[in-house]
Amino acid sequence: MTERLEAKGIYLQNGNWDDGDHDGVSKIYIGCGSRYIHCVYFDYVKSGKSIEGSFHGVPAFVVEINLLENEHLESVSGIYNSNYGIYSLAFQSNFKTIGPIMPMPMGETSWEAFTLAVKGKKITGFHGSAYNSITSLGAYFNWITPTRVEAKGGKGGKAWDDGYEHEDVSMIHVRGGYGGIHSMQFTYVRNGELKRGPLRGISTGGYPVTYELKDEYLVSVEGYYDENSRVIQGIQFRTNTRTLEMMGYPKGRKFTVATNGNKIIGFHGYADKSALISIGAYFTTIPCKLEGVGDSSKQGLSWDDGSGYDGIRTVIVDAFRSSYIACIRFEYENRGKEIKNNRRWGSVEREEEFVIDYPNEFITSVEGSIDERSFICSLTIKTSKGRTSPTFGDVRLGSRFVLEKPGNVLVGFHGKVNDGALLALGAYYRPFPLPPDTEKLEEEGGDGGDYWDDGNSFIGIGKIYIGLTQNAIASVKFMYVQHDDRIVFGDDHGSKTLSDIQEFTIDDPTEYLTSVEGDYDDKSGVITMLRFITNRPNSSRVFGFSSTSSFTLHKSGHKIVGFHGRSSNMLHQLGVHVLPIN
Repeated sequence: MTERLEAKGIYLQNGNWDDGDHDGVSKIYIGCGSRYIHCVYFDYVKSGKSIEGSFHGVPAFVVEINLLENEHLESVSGIYNSNYGIYSLAFQSNFKTIGPIMPMPMGETSWEAFTLAVKGKKITGFHGSAYNSITSLGAYFNWITPTRVEAKGGKGGKAWDDGYEHEDVSMIHVRGGYGGIHSMQFTYVRNGELKRGPLRGISTGGYPVTYELKDEYLVSVEGYYDENSRVIQGIQFRTNTRTLEMMGYPKGRKFTVATNGNKIIGFHGYADKSALISIGAYFTTIPCKLEGVGDSSKQGLSWDDGSGYDGIRTVIVDAFRSSYIACIRFEYENRGKEIKNNRRWGSVEREEEFVIDYPNEFITSVEGSIDERSFICSLTIKTSKGRTSPTFGDVRLGSRFVLEKPGNVLVGFHGKVNDGALLALGAYYRPFPLPPDTEKLEEEGGDGGDYWDDGNSFIGIGKIYIGLTQNAIASVKFMYVQHDDRIVFGDDHGSKTLSDIQEFTIDDPTEYLTSVEGDYDDKSGVITMLRFITNRPNSSRVFGFSSTSSFTLHKSGHKIVGFHGRSSNMLHQLGVHVLPIN
């Protein structure tokens, strides 16, 4: 339901304007004068299309502000005078603070402040009045529609939906047992009060577990489901501060329900009378801001890049004469687009760059020092890969500071500059991004054997053990590498007895497995040959011998990170899990 807040400022009988209600605001134009806002106009979004708004006021020097695709305005505030109209405006989005456009005039006492905001709603249109300036401003507000991530898991069952009209999730109630997750139920926070949602699944059998969330919020759900029974076998929740213990078992095909930088406020999915089949979630943005270090009370230009980015590609620093930081700017990534800011002080030749290997690398902390003038005189950047940038400026000139949030990455920055000196620096953070979901390529080979699956929670293969007989591949075993560089050994698949065990090693971190070729015998249904190919030239090696039928396990642009298949005392089929190559 749309809510229209009346305009704040000077009431005029003539000169009123009204842009009407839309789906959202995409761009803001503010025309600045010497003592007041001369003009405003806005671009809107309606039914997925961009709409140019009308011009209001008189021509002036215009400041243009672009909003990101997933950004929306939550409030607008300003100051006005009965003689001049609106002097200054500032906007708050779900990602950043914009402005103030023209700061509060010094020494003035006759100004009145106003704020237009409705909790839980976003600005979808503006109205007001104008003469020789913008004399008043009002706004339309509508509900913020959260991001809905579709349910993941098995197919079938009856749809359920807890909705998204909550502020948070307070408790998770899970019942697991033989055959998978029997049921799930959530306690939400709504209007400051706890509200328990309906039970999804069956209330009997198995064993119940309750997870209570305190001073934290949910950011993702990971789980595993059985493709035959369709039932979720194991489920694990992650908050902004910790990973909860898994309920059930990591068996079957893995799935992830997550979006970068957002929190879960509701769940939906599918269930039958005896088990949970699939689960999805509603996400809303939550800016996590580290306040700036340095002296922000000094006069200067405040800037705020916001938090609505996927990551950072480049940090560009101007360290003036290596004695203090004159300026810092960033190149961000947002939904596949490179977003640059153009803050600069002095010559481009004076700037130094530190490049981040996004999406494989993120900034985890910024260290620096502040001198007696309250100038930031040095900066050093650290990343998730353990890399450290060169020190920009001179660390010996001041007292040390650190911008970081343990367990999180920095995704945006804000600060203040004046006369070619960086006075303050702050950051936005969010939990470490989850690795992308793997894709499963079905097993290939002959008939027979029992199904097995080593899982797909790995980032690469370290070593392969192949058991050979005179007639077939008798067994395989794989050594996997996890995200924290830990080594995990899979089970033996097939029989190791009376076979010659040979090895294929991938010991270089830059090398990875891209495809597997194989032959199998149609009569016996046994794989007789395997050939493993990496991204290195001439790296393949053949084990076994050719036979009547062949197959290839490969997906362009992907690497192999896990195996599944069928085996008895011999290997019958082989399939793979793959991840995109970044």
